[in-house]
Amino acid sequence: MPHNALSGNSLNRRQFLSRLGAAGTGAVLMQRSHPATAADWENWSGWQKATPQNIAYPTSEAELATLVRSSTGPVRAFGGGHSFSAVALSQGTMISLEQLNGIVSSDATALTATIRAGSRISSLGPALKDVGQGLLNEADINTQSLGGAISTATHGTGRKLQCYSATVRKLRIVLADGNIVECSTTQDAELFEAAQVGVGSVGIFSEITLQNRAAYRLREVVTVMSTDQVLATLQAERDQHRHIEFFAFPFGNKAIVKRTDLSSDAPTPPAKSSDDDDSLLDWAADTARKHPWTNSWLQRTVGLFISDTVRVGDSFDIFPSPRVVQFNEMEYSMPVDQGMACFAELRDTIRKQDIDVFFPIEFRYVAADECWLSPFYQQDSVSISVHQYHKQDYHPFFAVAEPILRKHGGRPHWGKLHTLKARDLAALYPRFEDFVRVRNQADPQGKFMTPYTRELFTL
Repeated sequence: MPHNALSGNSLNRRQFLSRLGAAGTGAVLMQRSHPATAADWENWSGWQKATPQNIAYPTSEAELATLVRSSTGPVRAFGGGHSFSAVALSQGTMISLEQLNGIVSSDATALTATIRAGSRISSLGPALKDVGQGLLNEADINTQSLGGAISTATHGTGRKLQCYSATVRKLRIVLADGNIVECSTTQDAELFEAAQVGVGSVGIFSEITLQNRAAYRLREVVTVMSTDQVLATLQAERDQHRHIEFFAFPFGNKAIVKRTDLSSDAPTPPAKSSDDDDSLLDWAADTARKHPWTNSWLQRTVGLFISDTVRVGDSFDIFPSPRVVQFNEMEYSMPVDQGMACFAELRDTIRKQDIDVFFPIEFRYVAADECWLSPFYQQDSVSISVHQYHKQDYHPFFAVAEPILRKHGGRPHWGKLHTLKARDLAALYPRFEDFVRVRNQADPQGKFMTPYTRELFTL
């Protein structure tokens, strides 16, 4: 593509932002001749790979229970393949719940719904709307399975809005011995507390009951501002909007800001996607990789070739962003009063060390919860994410970023890359030892434990 390729393409900010992500079609199976036949497996960034002895696709809860009971382990469930970390990998048995999907029941008065754990979040919006409900909040990647999102405390943004896990009211779980149990805050409460963010190591969810709200519509406004302007106004704006987040390009002093609020306005026409847009973004990231001297220039052009956007639509249409350009990601969540200082130090370090990264820093708010292993346990938080283009080795950049994220009290996202082990994690989570105790009671033989999760949860 020639040097002036940007001038010939018009890409709105929504489309640009949505393409700063990875292919949302889920995990990749290199072979899939038969559901019971092992195959090479990789996540969608292509960096996590496994060759399990068996990949299984149960079609019912009873079949899932039999499968777990008869497997020697390690047994791991995988959803959409959207974990950057190795949490889904196993050389033993890997289980897809893809066929265990859909709404089981709903309560119009309580605004709750019981949903099969293999349901993709992308399918839940229209299905919940049919029963008059909507998810309280949603992440911008919606091709994840519900079970995977719950297990890793996946989240969206919103100062008063919690992660997916905190909206769970009841869990139905297949334990290591194949027994099926139900738990909640009033029934087998400790198992519920451990499993709520259990990283797939307590049992495998079959059904999840969520607290929802009445179906609703959102208005999203996306603008490009100078990063300095964003930082000067963000503290006031965070309480003025239901959702606010920004993506800051450290070398270009530009930030894409998304503000989203409840709306009763008429829906706007759907945004159109273009293969040319996708190619443009991939070209920019790859050019910055091959020719690092272009990185700063490319980041400064962000505000020139994209335009402001305003969209109104059903919540499930506004929240997600299609992901095309692959990357790897690290994310830590720190106390809300540490967020701005952490961002500033991270941005300044990237500049001073002239780190070769094209992707922006992502900054979001998440409300406190009571889930034992939630990064937001008993603290309102800021989540800061860093990304590296999938064709580049992420290790050098993340090795610089992680100490800064930890310095400001950050807790790592379970589905994203980090280097912490059990002793490090125990210092961050007040109920960590309780989690380990309950996990070991539920799975004394370690059927759900892999070498990676043993490093996380063996004290």
